[in-house]
Amino acid sequence: MMKVTLLNKTIMKKEKIKFMLIDLFISIGIDIPSNFEIILQYCYDDVCETADPDKWHDGDVAIAFRRWIESHSK
Repeated sequence: MMKVTLLNKTIMKKEKIKFMLIDLFISIGIDIPSNFEIILQYCYDDVCETADPDKWHDGDVAIAFRRWIESHSK
C-alpha cells in the first residue's frame, strides 16, 4: 500500500479544487481566466483556512471563488 504523504495530500486537494473551479466556470458560462493559477491558489488557501479539513466540498470552492471576486471588486 502506498503511503500518502502530506505533500501528496496537498497536491491531491489542490487538483480537486482546480477541477471544481473549472466545473464552476463551465456552469456559469465563462472561459478559464488568464490569471487562473492566482485564483486557484487563493481558493486553495481559502478552503484550507475556512472549510472542514476532511469534509470540504464544491460549495466551499464556490464560496472561496466568491470571496476572491469580492476581494477584487473594491
